[in-house]
Amino acid sequence: MRFEPVESRPRHFNHFYPTTVAVVGVRDGERVNFMPVVWHGGLSFDPPLFGVGVSPKRYTHGLLTRATCFGVSFHPFEQARLIQQIGSVSGRDLDKAAALGLEVVSGRALPVPLLGGFYAALELEKTDELATGDHTLFVGRVRGVWEDESAFAGDAVSPAAASLLYFGRYRYGRPQAGVLDLGEGR
Repeated sequence: MRFEPVESRPRHFNHFYPTTVAVVGVRDGERVNFMPVVWHGGLSFDPPLFGVGVSPKRYTHGLLTRATCFGVSFHPFEQARLIQQIGSVSGRDLDKAAALGLEVVSGRALPVPLLGGFYAALELEKTDELATGDHTLFVGRVRGVWEDESAFAGDAVSPAAASLLYFGRYRYGRPQAGVLDLGEGR
C-alpha cells in the first residue's frame, strides 16, 4: 500500500472506476453530436436531476453551453467498439452521425438526439452548469425516460442484459453474473 500527498493532480484519479459509460447527445444546428462520458450520475430524485461532466476542451462542451436540452443514453457491452469510435473523433472535424452511419433516435419529450441501441436513455432539460475545476457539470432535469424492460430486474438494471463498464485507458467490460443482493426480505 502506498500513500502519496496530493498538491494538484494525483498520479491516478480513476479509483471510482469501473463505471458505466453514457453517451451524451446534443444538437449542433441541423447536425447531431454524440460524446461518450464516464463522469456522470444522478443528482436528485425530486426533482429528477442528472449531471454529466465535460471538459471545456471538448467540442461537445460548447454545444452543451448553448443548448437548452440534451440526451443521455446507456448502452450494452456489444456497442463498446462503436462507443470507443465515437469518442475517438471530434464532432468539430466530422459529422459523426453521417460518417459513422449512426442510428439517431429523436426524443419525444424534448428535441434531443439519442444514440440508437440503448437499453435506457434520458431526455434532459438543461437547468444548470457549474464550473468544477477542469470540467463543467451540466445538470439536466429529466423530462423523458426510455427503458428496455428486458434490461431491468425489478427496480435495478440487470447485469446480464446491460451495463457497459469502463475501466480506463480504453478498457471496457461487463458486470459478472454474480450479484450480491443485500435487499432480500426488505
